[in-house]
Amino acid sequence: MSINSMYSLNRMRFGGLASGLDTDTIVRDLMKIEQMKVDKLKQEKQIIEWRKDDYRSTTNLLRGFYDDYFDLLYSKTNMTSQSTYNTLKVQSSDDKYITATASPNAYVSDRAITEIRLAKAAQVDSASVSAPLRSGELGETLKLDGHTITVTLDGTTRLIELNGEYGSGDGYQTLISDIQSKLNEAFGQNRIEVSSVDNRILLDAGSSIVTIWEHPTGKNADSLGFRANQSNRINLDTTLLGIRDFEMTGTPLVCNSEGMVNFTINGVDFSFSKNDTLRTVMNRINSSKAGVTIAYSSLTDSFQLTNKNTGAAQTLTYRDGLEGSYEGGEPKGGNFLEALGFAPLDFDDPNGIPKGEDAMLVMDGIKIYRSTNNFTIDGVTYDLTQEFKVEEGQEPITLSMGTDVDQAFENIKSFIDSYNKVIDTLNKSLSEERFRDYLPLTDDQREELSDKEIELWEEKARSGLLQRDPILQKIVYDMRRALVDKVEGVDINLSSIGITTGSYTEGGRLHIDEGKLKEALREKGDEVMRLFSNRSNIDYSPDNDSDQRQIRYRESGLVQRLSDILQDNIRTRRDKDGRKGTLIEKAGIVGDVSERVNLVDDQLKDMNKRIDAALERMYRVENRYWAQFTALESALQRMNSQSMWLMQQFGGGMY
Repeated sequence: MSINSMYSLNRMRFGGLASGLDTDTIVRDLMKIEQMKVDKLKQEKQIIEWRKDDYRSTTNLLRGFYDDYFDLLYSKTNMTSQSTYNTLKVQSSDDKYITATASPNAYVSDRAITEIRLAKAAQVDSASVSAPLRSGELGETLKLDGHTITVTLDGTTRLIELNGEYGSGDGYQTLISDIQSKLNEAFGQNRIEVSSVDNRILLDAGSSIVTIWEHPTGKNADSLGFRANQSNRINLDTTLLGIRDFEMTGTPLVCNSEGMVNFTINGVDFSFSKNDTLRTVMNRINSSKAGVTIAYSSLTDSFQLTNKNTGAAQTLTYRDGLEGSYEGGEPKGGNFLEALGFAPLDFDDPNGIPKGEDAMLVMDGIKIYRSTNNFTIDGVTYDLTQEFKVEEGQEPITLSMGTDVDQAFENIKSFIDSYNKVIDTLNKSLSEERFRDYLPLTDDQREELSDKEIELWEEKARSGLLQRDPILQKIVYDMRRALVDKVEGVDINLSSIGITTGSYTEGGRLHIDEGKLKEALREKGDEVMRLFSNRSNIDYSPDNDSDQRQIRYRESGLVQRLSDILQDNIRTRRDKDGRKGTLIEKAGIVGDVSERVNLVDDQLKDMNKRIDAALERMYRVENRYWAQFTALESALQRMNSQSMWLMQQFGGGMY
């Protein structure tokens, strides 16, 4: 921001006509002292704005540190999680079948796996759902000269042209023979088999996918009655009305008297309009509380209904019609599930209800059953991925457990490095030299300097704006103290595991003895974990009273303490009194309501009022000077007029 002079405005006045004085220059010189008062206020405002920017830079620094190491959802390394310090590793001899992860408190022992059976969800496959690909009902005679049909078989498209007149006298055998011959020529022998039934042409492509487009030659030409883009696979984007009217399913779809279909899956009722597409129906089923997924395979032309949860206790039930709603003794609501190829369930036969299966693991000769393929035993989480059974002469799968401190060490080292960067930046702001002789430049001053000189000047002017700032001092003090104070119930500290501070001139930077820290992780991994991540029984809240804060502080690990300190300063959530974090209250942050509502902006509003008042005073003084010089000019003009009159009078009596 530049400091603008009032004389940057083009204001034209004329003076000195009678006196010959350079009134404008005189008034400008007289106003310099008033302009200096305004410039001083604007310079103070500029300094406040720069200070606000510095506060916000500090806030962003702390937010970045918090996001990287303390945020439960988004941290790249969550230092508040016990798993960050985990030194126990499990190695599977064949992770194609099983993998395992040990928690810090896991029971350490090698394991031998001789059999794995995966947990399965209850599942039902439908029969083939689509109706055969068939033409419309044919007339007595068909004139098909130049009639073309586009046929696509498994992605290969060919144009079939028919010529001639065909009749029903031979059961359309000539037409069938011609179509078969041309299809054989286009795609290979009997890839598509042609036949007729009930005065319709049938195309049977087996498991292949065939699509047909018919192109009649003119308005007088006959047609075989194939629909545009007709296929031997159901189209999921077709409405239920289209599926019904075009007979797309092998079992014709029936809606109720209101044009609706109703059905129940796992006790959850569904109702759909005939105008809903099949894809809409499937999406709503998949996102419902029924806990199932329904999917369609064009390869097998079948639907699959699968429970989302695995295990023998999970059953899958379904029926057409709403449960408990009947019409004429039958479930009311059409036959949607039957039309999709799902056979009705026999609810009177317990074996007729689809059920899931439990996972079974034979570990160290002991059979273990679980309802899922991912489960935890004695602090070790097992993930079963493929079935396995040891055969004669085959070795069992082994899980070897041991310590590996490298990852835990790297996590701690990365955290300490980032902590040091934060401490260095805060200490630099607190100790940076303040050059009070270097004030923000006015426009007149800028015109006299080069760009490089302006840059160097403002670098000096912006230096040390947060020198000895009480908010930053408290943050640094609290962070340093949090790492030194004893954690209740933990017998080690940072120094004892090889993390120490250097010289007092370094302002609290931490140094790592790699060998000592790795040894501590190997020998006292659980203690190291508790030192950093120990949790208090009292959760963090800005509304905790003094006693609760003290108890939480004593019980919390070092990382939890730092997390609390950061939240106290950069928290955007308000406490019961409506206050946010200290830095947010002070200078706000972009993207939050505090961007315009904060203490520094209150100062800026006050400065704007003072500047406006000073400008108003300056304008009044300037107008007073001009009024005085104007009065002088008027007096001189009158005096000159009188002098001229007297001269004329005296001169008139002389010869």
